[in-house]
Amino acid sequence: MKKNMFFALCLGIVILLPNLSLAECTDLGGFTNFSLQGDNTVVLYSGSRPVASFDVQDCSVEPSSKVELIKSYVCDGEEILVDGSRCTIMEIKPLGP
Repeated sequence: MKKNMFFALCLGIVILLPNLSLAECTDLGGFTNFSLQGDNTVVLYSGSRPVASFDVQDCSVEPSSKVELIKSYVCDGEEILVDGSRCTIMEIKPLGP
């Protein structure tokens, strides 16, 4: 009976809160520069090696923009600074090993 309750609870959490179970996270603390792909997809690099890519919501990123981290370990839905404005990170994808 306890196994069934535990299973039902876990299933309920996964169904009701999919963002928590599917959120991607990565450490971006070592990035040195960035490039743009498309409209608002940012690719961060550590030297010449790509570290991660993500989309930004609520902001416009230009090649001359200043991209700053609020914290080094970030997940989908968290924020970064672009030209001093807070922007939401969406669909972060780690690219390196």
